[in-house]
Amino acid sequence: MPDTADSALLELDCVTKRFGKVVVADGLSLTVGPGDIVGIVGPNGAGKTSLFGLIAGDLEPGSGEIRFGGTQVTRLDAAARCKLGIGRTFQVPRPFGGMTVFENTLVAAQQGGGLRGRSSHAYAAQVLERTGLDRDANVPAGRLGLLQRKRLELARALATQPRLLLLDEVAGGLTDPEVAELVEIVRATRAEGVAVVWIEHVVRALTAAVERLICLAAGKFVGDGKPAEVLANPAVREVFLGAEVTTSLAAGSIVPGGTSGQIPAVPGDAPAAPDG
Repeated sequence: MPDTADSALLELDCVTKRFGKVVVADGLSLTVGPGDIVGIVGPNGAGKTSLFGLIAGDLEPGSGEIRFGGTQVTRLDAAARCKLGIGRTFQVPRPFGGMTVFENTLVAAQQGGGLRGRSSHAYAAQVLERTGLDRDANVPAGRLGLLQRKRLELARALATQPRLLLLDEVAGGLTDPEVAELVEIVRATRAEGVAVVWIEHVVRALTAAVERLICLAAGKFVGDGKPAEVLANPAVREVFLGAEVTTSLAAGSIVPGGTSGQIPAVPGDAPAAPDG
């Protein structure tokens, strides 16, 4: 975590959000620096997706402040925040089914990234290559399988040229080799200087990619630190994992070309329903 506000890219200051009597964000404070990669875990209904909605502008907080790049964005809508550099994916991919993969990405590059003409076309093509979708460029998005739809969701977010990328359950439902490919894409994105905040139930994917892990439960942060430390935290195990977790998972084994190429199982990796 950055030591000073001056080095922060994203800042949440005592952000609260309620839906009636249900509190999904209970005075949350969070700082993410440029190029950081942060994982977020927690049980269903913990408020993880709502947190992304607050950051991206889909939800307005009841109280507290949100700053991005030193700019107050608390009352800005999602479109305005996207243009400032906040890109996000959704748990359930939302492509324009009747448009091709390339057209979906081009719209994101133009409407979110502000590119025009040849520049937008070239950038959309570049993003498709980065995400492994270049061979499907002319395929209608509605005909894609799950992996390709997840890739397209990521491609559309990247096409907006974000400084902060919010990933919401992009590994859910994928096979181990597919998750490994996804992790490599996320690592490459971070290597280009993009900060990444990644919500994921597939914990082994996070331990292979992130340097910082946060556990959110009942709208509050109950763990924040190095992945091994957070996963070993009794409070985190109680609210999320529900079992002993070995700290050796922090190193991850999802690196292609490793000893076995397999991803270690972690309690809590079973498919879960979308989080509110």
